[in-house]
Amino acid sequence: MIVTYETDAQLLRFQLPEPLKPVEDSLVHYEWIKMPDSSGFGSYTESGMVIPCRFKGEDVNFVAQMYLDDDPPIVAGREIWGFPKKYAHPKLEIDTLTGTLEYAGQLVAMGTRGYKHEAMAGNGERTRAALSKTQVNLKLIPGSMAVLRSASSWPITLPTSW
Repeated sequence: MIVTYETDAQLLRFQLPEPLKPVEDSLVHYEWIKMPDSSGFGSYTESGMVIPCRFKGEDVNFVAQMYLDDDPPIVAGREIWGFPKKYAHPKLEIDTLTGTLEYAGQLVAMGTRGYKHEAMAGNGERTRAALSKTQVNLKLIPGSMAVLRSASSWPITLPTSW
């Protein structure tokens, strides 16, 4: 689940290391990813913030923060591929699609979206599932921003209410 929102352009510029430049819309993507059977790592969930930006005129994404609930993909992602991964307790649940991120014992972020799905067909085949056309909500918990800033190599400032 990815929630895209617009933020303050000056704050966004501050979060990007040189030579990255923000895109005109000042967008941020907050995402939850459930990896049910990742090759070599097993099952884990991650949550994080991605900033669309430009590098030498080309559109790219800067991964500002990533939080996972399993050590091997954290270490591989951080030490081999250079992603800013930290241990936390992200969750992604389906019915109402709900993503949460708990870090250092605090609820830091929560996103929800209505989700339509059908149960497994009687013959065991999966039936189609489609996201409903409902509002997506992202709530960044007030007071938790200091936790995020101290936990990341690239501090990010988030809105605290919607």
